[in-house]
Amino acid sequence: MREISYEEARSLQAAVFVDVRAPVEYFADHIPGSINVPVFDDEERALVGALYRTHGQEVAIVKGTEIAGSKLAGMVERLSRIKGRDIVIACFRGGMRSSTLASLLESLGIPVLKLKGGYREYRRYVRGRIDALEPAVPLFVLHGLAGAGKTRIIRKIGNSIDLEAMAGHRGSVFGALGLSPSSQKMFESFLVERIDAIQDFQYAIVEGESRKIGDVHMPSRLLERMRRSPGILVRASMERRVQNILAEYPRDADPGSVRNIVRSLANRIGSRAAGMLVDLLERGEFEDFTALLLEKYYDPLYAYSLERMSFIAEVDAGDVDEAARYIVETVRKRI
Repeated sequence: MREISYEEARSLQAAVFVDVRAPVEYFADHIPGSINVPVFDDEERALVGALYRTHGQEVAIVKGTEIAGSKLAGMVERLSRIKGRDIVIACFRGGMRSSTLASLLESLGIPVLKLKGGYREYRRYVRGRIDALEPAVPLFVLHGLAGAGKTRIIRKIGNSIDLEAMAGHRGSVFGALGLSPSSQKMFESFLVERIDAIQDFQYAIVEGESRKIGDVHMPSRLLERMRRSPGILVRASMERRVQNILAEYPRDADPGSVRNIVRSLANRIGSRAAGMLVDLLERGEFEDFTALLLEKYYDPLYAYSLERMSFIAEVDAGDVDEAARYIVETVRKRI
């Protein structure tokens, strides 16, 4: 079968990566844009692994072959529908799972490539890039108080790096509610892909972040570049900020989880304020809850650092579309 390195695969015009690892492996990290066509589901993977540890390689191979054999027809049918694109098959190490499927497809006249070294080679590529990761284009950073609408603006601008979407987290103490946070590896995969994608842009716009977004860490070089880049201050009224937050966060979030987060803030905002927040939450008074949370927790947290910054422009985000247009015009005048 034909093998290809990840670097070589990146140069293909219309490659589609087919990841044959189990869903749990794929969810933890994968090549962005790849499709998951697993040879084993999570339970089957665990079973084969247990057999390998307890009974040896031969027994594990026999069981694995039995499981895979029952699925091959469906996998082949699914992949045969991919037309006009180079199919690159990948498993963890470029071993049995990808080799079996690639050989079968080739024998049926469906041309494919096997990723040499599999996911492990891809991960080695990302690790080699992440510490030195830095956009080659001018970078402009949006700053503002919580709920001002920075993320909403970012998502209106094509020339942007949406760090919170990559992290699967809103970057706040409540930021994981209703989302599926990315692993550190997955975040890095998304980030490398996006930095590569913007290399030909005239500029890029990103939201200011701290060194962590939820549990994922920002690459130090990129974070330092953001801190040196020109900033734009996004403003919004308290009423607008409350509405932005209520629109973004799920109303059906587990009340117990929200209460626990609020109570964890007592050392910062005081037990009285934390108690008031819990009371508002339990009465379903979400607007008052959000306004008090901004007043007692978020605004003091961010206001001091904002006061020490300088900005090339300020924009009111009452109208998100208009704010996005203004930011783009401002940036274009600066480059």
